[in-house]
Amino acid sequence: MKALIIDCLATVDGKKLLTRDVIGAGPRTVKGILKSEGIDAKIVPLEYFKVDDVKDYDLFFISGMTVDFKSVKNLVDKINENRDENQKIIIGGPIANDLYLLEKIEGDISIVGEGEITIRELIKKDFNAENVEGTTYYDYDKEELKINPLREIVKNMKLITPSTEIEDYPNYFSARVYVEVVRGCSNFKRALLLCDNKICNLCENGTIRCPLNINPGCGFCSVPSTFGYARSRDLEDILSEIEDLFKRGVKRVVLSAPDFLDYQREDDILINPKEPHPNYEAIEELLSNIYDLKIKYNANVSIENVKANLFDEKVAKIISKYLPNTPIYIGCETGDEMHSKLLGRPSLPEDVLKAVKIAKKYNLRPQVYFIYGLPGQNLESAINTINFMEKIKNYIDKITVYKFKPLPMSAFENSKPTMDKSSIMIKEKAREINKYIKKRYLGKKVEVIISERHFKNKKDAVGYMVSGGPMVVVKNGAEYIGKTVKVKIIKTYEKFVEGIILKD
Repeated sequence: MKALIIDCLATVDGKKLLTRDVIGAGPRTVKGILKSEGIDAKIVPLEYFKVDDVKDYDLFFISGMTVDFKSVKNLVDKINENRDENQKIIIGGPIANDLYLLEKIEGDISIVGEGEITIRELIKKDFNAENVEGTTYYDYDKEELKINPLREIVKNMKLITPSTEIEDYPNYFSARVYVEVVRGCSNFKRALLLCDNKICNLCENGTIRCPLNINPGCGFCSVPSTFGYARSRDLEDILSEIEDLFKRGVKRVVLSAPDFLDYQREDDILINPKEPHPNYEAIEELLSNIYDLKIKYNANVSIENVKANLFDEKVAKIISKYLPNTPIYIGCETGDEMHSKLLGRPSLPEDVLKAVKIAKKYNLRPQVYFIYGLPGQNLESAINTINFMEKIKNYIDKITVYKFKPLPMSAFENSKPTMDKSSIMIKEKAREINKYIKKRYLGKKVEVIISERHFKNKKDAVGYMVSGGPMVVVKNGAEYIGKTVKVKIIKTYEKFVEGIILKD
């Protein structure tokens, strides 16, 4: 039996544009499961998929996010035109949190949430999804969608066995390859915007049960509902995966987690985003071992997300010791304190301000996330948000701003974006500050991995800074694809910078 895993993550309308250098953990995890069960599997990024290859595979696993609906639907339509009834289409990833997805996209099975146990059970049942928890499937005899009960979260983290055969991705040598460190989130507070019980205080420090059945976590996020509370992978499993990726030529690894500071913070069920404090000893043990690997293989490692309320001087000192000058990513979402509380955020804007100041002190490079169009947003909260952006701009490396999109299985899944003057204000302020920040790169000399030819000017190339930063358009760099070169930045733009290669 042969399986093709098609990576549609962040392809939106059909082609990856802004995050071309990202290789997520999901498809590699699926490949690892399949190979452990004796199924020959290969990953292909969507833009490299060829319809002529459909005849060569028995199974098609498609991984996508909610925003990738259009590209996933178009892909499934193409496969359906060229497959026979014995070939199966299985859709997974965040897009499958929509339990009615198969009424909109003509696949056979969707996998809701984690796949480690579900996929193995499907294999044993020859991909008959009847009574398989964590799936929906289309019953062709009755011509109706069947929705099975959700599956309990994976508690045995040894079941996470990602493939390290990274060569499936043509750009693996320049990409940021995500390695899962923590799964799930410790924020089991609730979005108070949806709460009309003024007496209840159950979720102040996190709670499994909500009397109003409000989904846990920040109102806009589906991670706690989908992946449950935070659980950490074992040290040796993380190190083994990273070293194998380095041996295969990967030069940039990202330690992936909804919050890296949840790593080994759990004694039991971790649903309090504030207590206990980070496990400093475990974090130092992990990073010190990773430091040895990155020196040995001349590679770079960075951290994905941290909660501002857990980020203190002690943890900043540890991170800066082993990952000096690394980017770190901090969610803020709104600069308005009351709005933050209504969203169910684990940390307030004042926590973010404190965190970016600490990060700057230890020569770390924080990037801060905001969302415009959120439920509860108004002119006052927008003004407070843009004023807060001004407060932090001299301490940060970038602002990333997203448009709110209601996600299935999140508390705000039935809400609509607020697209008015207040949203435009937030979006424009982020653009203004990012232009301001990028000017700091003018004249800098940086190490850049040349990844691919420029889309328009074939003599130029697109590359990525080894230590992290904006995408770099390298003039006359096409002949250096696959190499690391020294580049001087000569121009800056909102979303990228431009540079020239410095000759020895």
